[in-house]
Amino acid sequence: MKKRFNYFIITVAVVFFAIAADVFIFCQLENYETRFLEVYGSEQDGYVKIILDQINRLDDQGTDEDITEIISTLDATASRYWTLSKGDSILFVKSVTETNRYKGFTDGTYYATETASAFMNSLGVNEVNHRIIYLNDDRFIASGMIFDWQDEQYRICLLTYDRVILEDNILLECKNSIIIVLSLVLALMIILSMVMPRKIRSQQRFIEKQEERVVWQNQQIEHLDDRLKKEYAFSASKHVFKNVMLDEFLETLDEKNVYPLHFAVFQAESPAAREKFLEHMQARLDNRVLRFSMDEQFLVLIFVRYQKEVSEDIIESLEDDDVRGWGDLYCADNMNSYKSQFEKFWKAVKKKCGKRNYTGNTV
Repeated sequence: MKKRFNYFIITVAVVFFAIAADVFIFCQLENYETRFLEVYGSEQDGYVKIILDQINRLDDQGTDEDITEIISTLDATASRYWTLSKGDSILFVKSVTETNRYKGFTDGTYYATETASAFMNSLGVNEVNHRIIYLNDDRFIASGMIFDWQDEQYRICLLTYDRVILEDNILLECKNSIIIVLSLVLALMIILSMVMPRKIRSQQRFIEKQEERVVWQNQQIEHLDDRLKKEYAFSASKHVFKNVMLDEFLETLDEKNVYPLHFAVFQAESPAAREKFLEHMQARLDNRVLRFSMDEQFLVLIFVRYQKEVSEDIIESLEDDDVRGWGDLYCADNMNSYKSQFEKFWKAVKKKCGKRNYTGNTV
């Protein structure tokens, strides 16, 4: 649950980052457009000064019609046009046709929006100013000024629709490219933030299952290894113990009060005969027969809880031309310790074969 919660937090964080980045980018692009329009407005101010110089050349012989004629001859479109007012009265707007529509109205009627009205009120005498204004939900960069002519104040303004400036500029293509690329990047980030946690969780679940499987397999291997070690270490049918272990086994059998025991001693004529005898015992004897190697030739077998007749038959069947039996001892109980009984038995056997003791040392 903790991992999933972390992935959820990461996804939410990436989504919020993408949204914040989008907002920031669009704000910066909007600021870029505004700054670009401001730069254009500064250049437009110079154009207004040039037109004012032409008007000033009329001297005192000129009339309002002469000023209007100068402005009307200038290039004007629906996206870029001039306005001229005398006092509060409109003298010219965009074209002759448009002027006739506003004849008799004040310039406040045309510049009715808050931004346009603020722009008109900010105009200074013989000082060109520009500002971004809105007319009928359209944005314009407006340049204008107040000038005195024949003791009257006139307002002249040049308005340019912002789309004309921005759409004709190569930077607009760059802006659109930036928007498209960033939008794709942000969308990709959101998609990856949603897809990758699922992929990672799927991989982690797979890895956890593989780790669990490896742990289980290792446990099984360790378990089997322990079983094999125990089986080969303590299984009488698969292990031949050294003579130094004999006393410990006999003491343990005494302590556990195990009876009866039947001891038998065999001698192999050669190492090959001894190996063959051991293979024969492994196939013939079970776990109740303990085997001890006294030296390179002599072996002692201990039949645990065997009936005497059964163990005697097995002892007789084990002898052949290469393996000789030197004697056997049947202990019906452990009233006397098994160790002491075996020592007496081994002393009797050693007299026959020249052995000094049951540790395997010879004369």
